[in-house]
Amino acid sequence: MVRYAVDPATLARLQRRNRLETALTLLVLVLLAAAIGWLAAGPDGLVLGAAMMAGGLAFGALPADAVFRQGFGAARLTPFVAPGLFALLGELSRRANLPVTPALYLLPQPVLQAVAAGTLDKPGIGVTRALVETLTPAELAGVLAHEVSHIRHGDLFVMRLAAQASAITRAMAQAGVLVLLLWGTGAVGAHPLLPALLVVAPLLSDLLTLSLSRTREFLADAGAVELTGDPQGLASALLTLERLQGDDFERLASRGPRWLRFFRTHPTIAERVAALREATVVVRPALPVWAGSPWGEVLPSPRRRLPWRR
Repeated sequence: MVRYAVDPATLARLQRRNRLETALTLLVLVLLAAAIGWLAAGPDGLVLGAAMMAGGLAFGALPADAVFRQGFGAARLTPFVAPGLFALLGELSRRANLPVTPALYLLPQPVLQAVAAGTLDKPGIGVTRALVETLTPAELAGVLAHEVSHIRHGDLFVMRLAAQASAITRAMAQAGVLVLLLWGTGAVGAHPLLPALLVVAPLLSDLLTLSLSRTREFLADAGAVELTGDPQGLASALLTLERLQGDDFERLASRGPRWLRFFRTHPTIAERVAALREATVVVRPALPVWAGSPWGEVLPSPRRRLPWRR
């Protein structure tokens, strides 16, 4: 039987690209915060920025239970409520070599949504009832594998680090503006670049963080296919989401000029499906595809065709 999977060379290239872009993005974010701190307050500004970063990383890492219960108002699921869903998540976690299986939460939002949160030792994945009951088993497997890939690749920590660096940059910029208003440029050596940096740095840090988020979505998609061996499941899920609730959930692609897409947290559905198409190769054999009811026992399902192939 002909099966499809992600090209190992493509996956390796995406991993190298993500490591490089992540390192460069985080370096630029740290340098922006350091530059503002130095120009605004000298060595004391660097010390303050480092302390803020350390504090944010130490106290900003919340376990999944706190994030989902307090932030989303979600309820934690148990194997008695959704045995099929737990069986799927357990198998995906085993294939991903996660130290622990993520906890499952039912989100109260009415949309089709899945999200990963928490820390590596206490991760969690939240899903909405609409998502679970709308997608087919293969599509649901692709979506959950995508979230497992985020945990596997360390995206929870990377994006938290980027968000902390961006927040520190904004805080440093606000402090720099206050210094200029109270004491003028003479208080920081009258550096001519400081006013421009205070204006540009916060926006640049936000754009870098959003770009990093979009890039890591592509790797999570490829990683999901690596775990399931079923690129058509994830591609079909993405197309279903687009058909039912549209791609422009951030209201940034179809409204206004095209440059607004730089403020998106996710690539467009078309871009993600195209990336999956380019990364797909024919293999024999492939990993079995999970199929079954998320609320009941696991059952086999017939093969499905790739949505982009005829």
